[in-house]
Amino acid sequence: MFTNHAGCTIFEKIRRGREPSYVRHTTGPCYIEQNHGQSSGSDRIPRNSDFISIPEASADYLPKPDDRIVYGIIDGDVPPAGALTILSVKDLRFGSPRVRHIELTAG
Repeated sequence: MFTNHAGCTIFEKIRRGREPSYVRHTTGPCYIEQNHGQSSGSDRIPRNSDFISIPEASADYLPKPDDRIVYGIIDGDVPPAGALTILSVKDLRFGSPRVRHIELTAG
């Protein structure tokens, strides 16, 4: 699969008491498409969500909605202020081994 980034850091959100805590996971090479949408129609809600495709060989953790993601491999146990929230996850790890991947949208 085509990749354009060295990897991502995903912070798995876990609830312990009132405050969320996080478990850090890293990926291998992945494809990221950053979108900066324009609002349209009467609702005027901006359509800004990024598309991330993680090949099966690069992923050892299946993200879930509400986890946080940062482009690049970073250290630390808490996501930085600029981390994006994962909005949706599609598990496409089936079919031909050359195209198995996980698709995420984040905003």
